[in-house]
Amino acid sequence: MLNRFQEAFSRKGYAFTMHWIREEDEEGLRLPLSFDRGKTSGVICIETLDHRYCSMLCGLDIPVLFVDSPVTELGSPLKADFIYPDNRSAVCCLVREMVQRGRKRIGFIGEYMHCRSFFERYMGYRNAMYLCGLPCPEEMCVIGNQEGVQRPAAEEYRAYLKASFRKMAELPEVFVCANDYVAFDAMRVLKGLGVAVPQDVWLIGFDDTVEAKVSTPSLTTACIHGHAMGDSAVYLLASRIKEPSLDCRAMHVQTSLIYRESTAD
Repeated sequence: MLNRFQEAFSRKGYAFTMHWIREEDEEGLRLPLSFDRGKTSGVICIETLDHRYCSMLCGLDIPVLFVDSPVTELGSPLKADFIYPDNRSAVCCLVREMVQRGRKRIGFIGEYMHCRSFFERYMGYRNAMYLCGLPCPEEMCVIGNQEGVQRPAAEEYRAYLKASFRKMAELPEVFVCANDYVAFDAMRVLKGLGVAVPQDVWLIGFDDTVEAKVSTPSLTTACIHGHAMGDSAVYLLASRIKEPSLDCRAMHVQTSLIYRESTAD
């Protein structure tokens, strides 16, 4: 996707530069030192998820496009454009497929308020369960994190998963995970508890990372089309630069489902 940004904006006569936002910059609401506001026509924010920081960026009077974003349902909307993979439809299709295969106890793993995409995937899961006429018990969903820990390390999150699984009277037949890395953590913790994937529990991820293809077992997931995301992002930002008064827009780009060994495929 980043390569697509660079190629497309270069053809339009723009230079493309990347800046990393350090944790201390985010907390202090500071722009990166390498950022030159006077030479910037537009900004693409990739997984910038702190609402205060995003609001600061939207107040710079520079066109801003977010690739994923904070969850804003209970807060002030951000005055910007947004692009996401088609999270809800992909998860709905995955859940429906599991139900058609006879799996009725389906749970969800992932901190659903972490970002907009996680939120949409969780809502897609809940919508699918409702539409399939199935209950969605809270005890089958692991949607939080270690209490009081804002950015948990991998070991802290796995400890949280382990404790959550042990509290369950019975594990679901299928876990839908907020992304592939959540699924890998769940797979590792389940293995430590003596639960095998896919023999005992099926696992589904999202993003189709490189690791999803080579993990053991390989992971059923939803593939995000990076080129299509890149092309759509360029269109949104370029049109915003040309016409700043356009209404704010949110675009969802189609995903593809890939079935692998973690769901006995």
